[in-house]
Amino acid sequence: MIFSNFHTHSYFCDGIGNPEEYVLKAIQSNFNSLGFSSHAPLPFSNSWTMKEEDVNRYLNTIINLKKKYTDTIQIYLGMEVDYIQNLISPTDEKFKKLDYTIGSVHMLKNEATGEYLAVDGDEDEYIELITSAFNNDVKAFVHKYYEQIQTMVLKNTPSIVGHLDLIKKHNKNNKYFDENEDWYKLEIMKTLNVISKANTILEMNTGGKVRGYTNDFYPSNWIVDECRKLNIPLILSSDAHNPSYVNAYFEEASAILKGAGYTNQHVLLDNIWQTAPL
Repeated sequence: MIFSNFHTHSYFCDGIGNPEEYVLKAIQSNFNSLGFSSHAPLPFSNSWTMKEEDVNRYLNTIINLKKKYTDTIQIYLGMEVDYIQNLISPTDEKFKKLDYTIGSVHMLKNEATGEYLAVDGDEDEYIELITSAFNNDVKAFVHKYYEQIQTMVLKNTPSIVGHLDLIKKHNKNNKYFDENEDWYKLEIMKTLNVISKANTILEMNTGGKVRGYTNDFYPSNWIVDECRKLNIPLILSSDAHNPSYVNAYFEEASAILKGAGYTNQHVLLDNIWQTAPL
């Protein structure tokens, strides 16, 4: 198996540890490549993305690590870029110098107040989204989230689509909606059909389980089965916010992929996206 991880966050955003600590952990874990994907700055105040004034330092830090470890591990420079319609997207000009982007939807707008609230923030914010922004209509909330992912993939296609069903982060044991109901599965299938037609990769993200929010990964096992039927390429990632989690649950996630019929994952090696055996 080719070991790699392209979804990592250091102290440049909401992770802990400096980037070199992630590199050293990846080398210790026999990785072939490692990608850095700090949260790109958002055009409004928040506590979890990189600050605009730190972007150049981030870029230079990763570039210098590339050079320092060039004979040991391949290092790639990316960002996790939010898609917020008419505000920011993974294909904005300023991101074209990166090796890759992870496109994610974290924020939804409360049309009544103009405020943007996080799908994966604290649970009170999640409740506020459902109750205030969507008037207690959980189906409308879920629909808007997946609609934003579909629009991003269609119009501003990232290299990798991040944590597809992040909306379930606070929904352990179906607390707010039943993920087994047909209406929910229909939203997923609409989104997968869009992804299957795009030149992009979907990640198998272990981060929710790593941090204790979910019992499984992003996406859920049944979604992985559907991805295989649609021939959607997948990549393993841990969404590491701590160097010790660079390869967290990779063996378990790999077994799920194999169980769904995948024999390969996608990786960035020698500056080319290519398949590698699981």
